[in-house]
Amino acid sequence: MDNFGQHRWVYFSFGRSSYRGRSRSSRHGRMERRCFHTGSAKVKNPKLSPTELNHLHTLAVDLARQAAEVHVRRETGVITSKSTPTDPISDVDREAETLIVTGIRDSRPDDGILGEEDTSIEGTSGLRWVIDPLDGTVNYLYEFPSHAVSIGVEFNGVPAVGVVYDTALNDIYSARVDENSTKNGREIQVTSCSSMSLALLGTGFAYEPSVRRSQAELLAELIPQVRDIRRSGSCAVDLCSVASGRLDAFFETGVHWWDVAAGIQIVRSAGGIATYEPDKKRIIASGPNLWKQLNSAVIKAETITGSQSPPESANI
Repeated sequence: MDNFGQHRWVYFSFGRSSYRGRSRSSRHGRMERRCFHTGSAKVKNPKLSPTELNHLHTLAVDLARQAAEVHVRRETGVITSKSTPTDPISDVDREAETLIVTGIRDSRPDDGILGEEDTSIEGTSGLRWVIDPLDGTVNYLYEFPSHAVSIGVEFNGVPAVGVVYDTALNDIYSARVDENSTKNGREIQVTSCSSMSLALLGTGFAYEPSVRRSQAELLAELIPQVRDIRRSGSCAVDLCSVASGRLDAFFETGVHWWDVAAGIQIVRSAGGIATYEPDKKRIIASGPNLWKQLNSAVIKAETITGSQSPPESANI
């Protein structure tokens, strides 16, 4: 039984594989079957020592800073498209990912790596780095101030470290599983909002027009229930906004694991709840007082609108 007084299914995506388990509290706040307590700010991980976590966290922060320097130079070079003509990739995306991957390989050659720009390296250590070198590429190209480097580290499929460098605002968010989240070195926490009607809700939209239409229909069901809606165009930044109290909650469908792997840990280590359902590629994140209401409202809206799982192209 969870702290809402009933069983619920919690989903996590670990690249190509996913796990589904009934959540049940243990003495250490972890969950059986590879699921762990989504509402706990600090989740003990006996298999990673504080020294190892410190090394991973330090390296992730250092690589995020280096990748941010690539963003700042703004040498976009050749711009092509990926899933749709409105889904761009620039030389900044490619260069930043290459820099991060090279740094990981030089320091930790046994770790696996998954990157948005086609990096897929199997590891043997049980650790895998999950990278989005430029989350919010469209924003970046338009000089709209919401884009970031996102670097997550998972151990045996469970998030352990998360770093998001908001390069537009020069803010760095970081978290490790055994410590509280920070923004520029200062601890942050989610809001205590407990009412949907007072919640400032963030969301995002896909590149595919037909998918955006479906997402808009779902959002139309939610808008009357909340204070207002915000859309920044960067999933990683939005999750950090939840962690720091700039948003009460965030949800989106069609996001990939590299979009959320770092931000999920940052939300959790800030005292929030963040769940990812790989079948729908759906992230729901908020403070612990709001999550159950938001999750129920999203599921109800999906039922009313008949929303379908977005295709592979529906990522931000």
